[in-house]
Amino acid sequence: MVYPNPTPDLTRRRLLFSALGAATALTLPRTGHARKVPPPEDPNAKKILILGDSMIAGAVGLYLENGLRRDHGYNVRRKGKSSTGLARPDFFSWPKEAAAQAEAFPADAVVAMFGGNDVQGLYMGKGEWITWPEPGWHAEYARRVNAFADIVAPQGQPLFWIGMPVMRPEKFHVRVQRVNTIFRAEMAIRPGGHFIDIWRLLADEDGGYRDRLDIDGIPGGKTERVRAGDGIHLSVAGAYRVEAHVRAIIHQVLSSDQPTQPTFAGAEPLPSAPALPSDGA
Repeated sequence: MVYPNPTPDLTRRRLLFSALGAATALTLPRTGHARKVPPPEDPNAKKILILGDSMIAGAVGLYLENGLRRDHGYNVRRKGKSSTGLARPDFFSWPKEAAAQAEAFPADAVVAMFGGNDVQGLYMGKGEWITWPEPGWHAEYARRVNAFADIVAPQGQPLFWIGMPVMRPEKFHVRVQRVNTIFRAEMAIRPGGHFIDIWRLLADEDGGYRDRLDIDGIPGGKTERVRAGDGIHLSVAGAYRVEAHVRAIIHQVLSSDQPTQPTFAGAEPLPSAPALPSDGA
């Protein structure tokens, strides 16, 4: 479905998010990743709710759901929808959907991944917008992140917010750095908040974009393609890398007897993104 967008240059990329996210969800596991029959559901096991856009609807969410259930015995429910985020509640209202999901599946922890479709104007209702990067965009988007968090983790339950990966398209690269900064800051002050940084997980040693990465971290050895052709999405290998990293952090936190505290799990933070030109590029 195509819908009006106050930031036209991102329409094509958002459609790619939808198409590629749906496609990777149907990809069979790589060689060496044999299918395993999930264990019977344990009614006493912790419940994890996974919510997000095409990354969650696609391979990252699928592998994460399977891994948490199969390897750690959690009860998992996943809801992903391509071409969505927190910017356009007129197209798809995540606050409404999140409330319904949380009511139907009261979770002990929540995983969220948004941002790829949000680096555009924010629809305010009644034809009003906060365009990118108009003053007020940052504050309004941060408010929406917190409103979503209040719905899914009202009692301070662990909330794992997965950041956006490094991107090849320059404009997109700068913009997702901005939303990552917001996610990091808001999870830092939220009880139970955990920001999982995946930026350098899929980047070169300088934090720049790479299509291929060394296998097992051996320079000059075999490499594998970790990104899709658009420079935005992940390949199957890239999705496995992200899933393994994210799942390890989630299980470490949930299996600990210590009270959860805000964390910045993953890579070191990148410098602040440069100021955007006045035309919003």
